[in-house]
Amino acid sequence: MTTNVYDSLAGMMSSDSRWSCQFGKYLIYIDDARFEKIEKYQNSVFMFAGDGTKIQAWKDWIRTSPKSNVGIPDCEKICICIADQAKNSVLFMERQDIVKDGGYFAGSGSRYAYQCWGQNKDPLKAVETAKVFDVSSGGDVKFFEFGSGKHNLFSPIGKDVRIEDVSKAMATRGNVMEITVNSATNSPPFKLADMAANDASLLDVQNKITSGQLSPTAPCDGMYSEWTAGQLDKLNSALGKVFDWD
Repeated sequence: MTTNVYDSLAGMMSSDSRWSCQFGKYLIYIDDARFEKIEKYQNSVFMFAGDGTKIQAWKDWIRTSPKSNVGIPDCEKICICIADQAKNSVLFMERQDIVKDGGYFAGSGSRYAYQCWGQNKDPLKAVETAKVFDVSSGGDVKFFEFGSGKHNLFSPIGKDVRIEDVSKAMATRGNVMEITVNSATNSPPFKLADMAANDASLLDVQNKITSGQLSPTAPCDGMYSEWTAGQLDKLNSALGKVFDWD
């Protein structure tokens, strides 16, 4: 799935960089595709997990500097954490798996990240540790540091990286891992493009990824539950502060 951490004590957001699709017993994934789970907008920092296509819609909308909530994307299949950079405080958070002691954790690696963070209070090390234990977290650890503005997020020059680019990359150079249930042992990863030529089921999923029928995802438990009217009202109020609608 994924690992997202917001450490309000250190003033930092961090995440892994793996995007994946699950297909039966297989996890198809790509790391370091430069499609970030963290999005900066003026004095606010958003961190997403969930369906990549929905996250792309949110990024597109945020970048228009919306003057109202007209055209706001729906929230189904995603979780959101929004923080104020200057105040280092949460403006909104929903579908986080663990919220405790000033730390906010989302994704399948959240438990491992929290356990590490509880001992070390280091959001980067927390994501690195989650990668060791959670097969669905991987790639470079990305971060945004609130106080200094330092980050290692991909900053496109001339061409943005979109979820469609991630889909193409996953179909052509993505890896496949066989997930062994209730076991720490998983098969070594292999290239999807290599195996799809000889496996009709993997060829089918490769075609669905290429066509956009399957979206690269950073899954979290919260993406499978519906948003309530109250949660949406709180989100709308937070967005009013972000975009100065008030």
